[in-house]
Amino acid sequence: MPRIVHSIKTELLTKSREAMLSAVGIYNNPNIKFKSETFIVLAIIAWTYLMHAYYKGLGVDYHFYSMHGQHKRYDRTKYGAKKSWELERCLDDDRCPVSAETKTNLKFLIGLRHEIEHQMTTKIDDAVSAKFQACCLNYDATIRSLFGDSYNISRDLSVSTLIPQHYYKYNFLST
Repeated sequence: MPRIVHSIKTELLTKSREAMLSAVGIYNNPNIKFKSETFIVLAIIAWTYLMHAYYKGLGVDYHFYSMHGQHKRYDRTKYGAKKSWELERCLDDDRCPVSAETKTNLKFLIGLRHEIEHQMTTKIDDAVSAKFQACCLNYDATIRSLFGDSYNISRDLSVSTLIPQHYYKYNFLST
C-alpha cells in the first residue's frame, strides 16, 4: 500500500527533529572528540529533512528530474532511488521560507561540511561554536513557525529553556 503525503511529511519532520537533537547531544558529550564534524553533518541532515517536509506540504517535487515531453525522468542514485535536493538547493528555491541570515549561517556550515568530507579538520570547536548555536536556535524557530510548537526542540534541551523568547532572531550569530 503506498504511503500518503501526510505520512512522508510527518516522517521527515520526526527524523529532522531527531537529527538535530542527536547533533546537539553529541556536541555536548564530553567523551566525544569528533563533535564539530558530527554536529555539522547531522545538522545539515536535520535542515534538509525539514526543508523536504516543507516542500512536501506545498506539493513541490523536491527531486531532481528532467522533462521528456510531458513526462518527468528522475535522476537516480546508484541504487535506484530518486535523488532529492540537497540543502543548498532547498535554500536557493524561490519558495524557501528561511530568512537570509539563517541561509547565510547554513551555507557557511555547508561549506565546512564540504571541507570535512575532503580533509581532516583540527580543533574547530571553539572557532565555530557560535555558528552551531545559531544553527540550533534558528532550527527551533523555523520548525516551530512552519509546523507548530509540538515539533520544537527547546523542550528537550535544558539549556534552551534559559534563552528568552526575544532571542528568536539570531542575526548576530548567523554571519
